[in-house]
Amino acid sequence: MKKIRIVVLAACLACVALFTTFSIAGATPPKAPEKIRAVMVGDRLVDVSLKLGVIPEGISVRLSMWPDKLKVLPMATQVLGCPNCVTRKRPKAVSAFMKEHGITRLIVEKNDKFCLYMPKVTPLDVVPLVKDIPGLTVEYVDFNQGMAGAIAQAAKLFGREARGEKVAAAYAKAMKKVEAGLPATGLGRRVLVLNGNYSQASGKTFLRIEAPGGYTDQYILKPLGCTNVAPAMLSDTMRIFKGHASASRLSGLDKANPDVIVATGNGFAVQKALRDAMKKNPALADVPAIKNGDVYSLPFYGDSSVLEYPVIFRQWQLALTP
Repeated sequence: MKKIRIVVLAACLACVALFTTFSIAGATPPKAPEKIRAVMVGDRLVDVSLKLGVIPEGISVRLSMWPDKLKVLPMATQVLGCPNCVTRKRPKAVSAFMKEHGITRLIVEKNDKFCLYMPKVTPLDVVPLVKDIPGLTVEYVDFNQGMAGAIAQAAKLFGREARGEKVAAAYAKAMKKVEAGLPATGLGRRVLVLNGNYSQASGKTFLRIEAPGGYTDQYILKPLGCTNVAPAMLSDTMRIFKGHASASRLSGLDKANPDVIVATGNGFAVQKALRDAMKKNPALADVPAIKNGDVYSLPFYGDSSVLEYPVIFRQWQLALTP
């Protein structure tokens, strides 16, 4: 019976990947965005610009926090590093790129809460670092006043006001559906979020546990009235970096006793870790999430794909609803 549960778990995650592949393959090919001679700094700014059909020659975004764009963006534009890198670690990166390519237009995201994990980081810090560029023009898109205003500002900068109105309207409609569908009393589910990574070079898998207080808690679990049970698996010696703690083994999974296990990142890595843990401790088959088949591969939301938030939230909600 326990072997059957492991097979069912593997099949469930495999089906998720298969359906995703089919949906992508059958979709209408999107129109390529127009490349403009500019550099943009800020995840949300780039996300909106892409939706408006515009992409700059260079960008500074938190690419490691943006898994759905991790492989695509570097093939379409030059990624200069995250805002923390280009303002602190390599402060000459943006200026050097703009000078090399003769770019004089810089577009910057304004956001008082740019990064939950690094609250001191702001795209605005790049502006003083490029002041020596002749003929420099700096423009801003302010996300502090909400998405509607930010979309309108970006659309005006790109001369795409009509498209901006459609994008803003679609986002507002999607968010209304999210708000209308929120459970009145909360779902009350105990959730464990595991981030997986698979190395094609070595064949090894790596696992991280998402700690409480991060993006998933703030944007997904809290609105749905769910609890992150990671503390039962986190020791005092574990270092939490960018909201996650490395975990070579799933010790403490029985204590955490989640109702739902969510795999972000590479689903196979999480799947294999669960299989290995169950081999060592067959009693884990009685953990509610595993026993009831409530193990799902879901997209991580790090507040970069802001326009996709309603769709991502809905997917999580469907998975977490009993």
